[in-house]
Amino acid sequence: MEFVFGIGGSLVQLLVIGGIIAAVVMLVRRRSEAGEDPGIGTLKRLYFYVISFAALMASAVGAFLLVDSAGDALLGNDIFFRGQTQLALALALTIVGVPVWLFHWNLARRSVGQVPWETQALARRVYLYLVLAVSGAVAVFGFVSLFRWWLGALEFDGLHLALPIVWGVVWAFHWRQVDLEKQSHPVTDLVGPLYVYAASLAGLIMLLVGIGIMLQRLILPAYDAVFATQLLGSTTPGLWNDVMGTALAIAVNGGGFWWWHWHRAARPPRSEIATGARQVYLYIFAIFAGAATVVVSLSIVLFRLLSWAFGQQDLGGADDYFRFLPSTLSALVAGGGLWGYHWSVAQQESRAAGGLPAARGAYRYLVSAVALGALGTGLVLLVGVGAGTILPLRGEELAGTRWWSGQLALAVTLLAVGGPLWAYHWFSAQRDVAKGGREELAALSRRVFVYFVFGVAVLIVLGSVSGVLFLVLKNILEGDFSIAVLQDAKLPLGMALIAGAVGFYYWLVLQEDRRALAEISSGVQDIAPVEPRMLKNVIAVASGAAQPMIRRLEANLGAPIRLWQRLDAGEPVPSLTEEQLTDARRRIIEAPGDRVLLTLDASGITVMPYREI
Repeated sequence: MEFVFGIGGSLVQLLVIGGIIAAVVMLVRRRSEAGEDPGIGTLKRLYFYVISFAALMASAVGAFLLVDSAGDALLGNDIFFRGQTQLALALALTIVGVPVWLFHWNLARRSVGQVPWETQALARRVYLYLVLAVSGAVAVFGFVSLFRWWLGALEFDGLHLALPIVWGVVWAFHWRQVDLEKQSHPVTDLVGPLYVYAASLAGLIMLLVGIGIMLQRLILPAYDAVFATQLLGSTTPGLWNDVMGTALAIAVNGGGFWWWHWHRAARPPRSEIATGARQVYLYIFAIFAGAATVVVSLSIVLFRLLSWAFGQQDLGGADDYFRFLPSTLSALVAGGGLWGYHWSVAQQESRAAGGLPAARGAYRYLVSAVALGALGTGLVLLVGVGAGTILPLRGEELAGTRWWSGQLALAVTLLAVGGPLWAYHWFSAQRDVAKGGREELAALSRRVFVYFVFGVAVLIVLGSVSGVLFLVLKNILEGDFSIAVLQDAKLPLGMALIAGAVGFYYWLVLQEDRRALAEISSGVQDIAPVEPRMLKNVIAVASGAAQPMIRRLEANLGAPIRLWQRLDAGEPVPSLTEEQLTDARRRIIEAPGDRVLLTLDASGITVMPYREI
């Protein structure tokens, strides 16, 4: 059985690597067919980097096993020493893998020296950042285990040294290579930001998990001191134990990983603040996740308090009933910190870049959708409680019980949370639509939200009405039609009622949006024509004093401009009018090729299209 699982695991790994390679081949082939590959050729490049990656992984595993064996033999206990088999495998992988990797990596490096464009090749970018992702993940895991051993939470094992040393070296080498290429050959691609923000997110999650566990361990003794009725002979573990040490190790190493990638690797100039990967990280994975954690934590507290007030209590008393508080408060603090920090960053960058409507819109409508779901569920539960009070369920088992307490507590909680959230974000979006004209009305996030809510409401109405009709017909055909049908149909009737109201409201919104867009398109409102998106790599060579002028041109272009500062510039910076900036924009767009070099001097802006050879 273990052999079968081993073969299955190997096949899964091969399928994953094969999928990555196939995706790279397809993307590179498309670029080659489009005439965008002046390098050494697709097949040769893929051969270099696929073999380099495979040989590097084999070499790293071999080196890891060597360090592990050496650590166990010198510092570890005999029970951890894995014998001569591991040593033989380590030597075999290292002896074969290292020369193969060095040979192919040197060929790739020489191709970059001969054709500088190779630094922008997709295969090279994928190789570098894939190695960084794999080695970074394993190295961080190794540093966590090393830190746990240092804190006394684990016994020594050679793995604690082998993982961070070997994979840390692999990560540092390739990071240095990426950094050097970024300085000498500026590259704008999607692979790099994906790695940087994915690594930032992974480190951030580790940091928050570690902080949450430590807070929970700190709050728990205070909770026991307040609520516990018997403090003598308590079996509550001490403040410092293996759990606290593990949490500290996760928080420290995850925080370091996040700090490096967020504060060092992800520090874009103002012109690159609005990149898609950064917006998705900020608004979806950081701000939305932090806000959701805060809202869910507060909802849990409110629901439990209402349930207690309505008489739905556990037999263990207040001590057991409120034992959720330490964990919930820890999540609340961690989520609040996540939300507050990234929201302040988003606000600063929004002011610097003149607004981030796409990311803000997606975040706003996503919160509106979740809040509307909570609000609708609360209303359905409230309708069910009211109908159950008027038409109580059959059965003696409900006599004298508070069957409604849990449902009412949940309904009030969902209404108290979902109602204000939906109203704030939705009516804020409506105000922006009133001010923004066509751009806001035609935003993809708004259209997806309105159509999604309307479609879900229609489906719920159809399903609920079908359910009610089924119950009615079933009882009629069975000859047992009575008031019990209404009792059983309370939930689908409530769903049909609430979903119908929501669907009708958003159908009216949809009609209003259509009419407004039609009026704008027919010329009722004067709007500026939508300019085509400018897809060029623009570099400006000018003195540092020309930076404000570059930023004005950048805003006019709607695309980032990389500034190379001249050290010999002594001429005054030109003062350009809006007409001159518009003319410069036209010349940049009409320039042949996808690379443009700008020079700013007393005579104005010179536009020079170029191509690397």
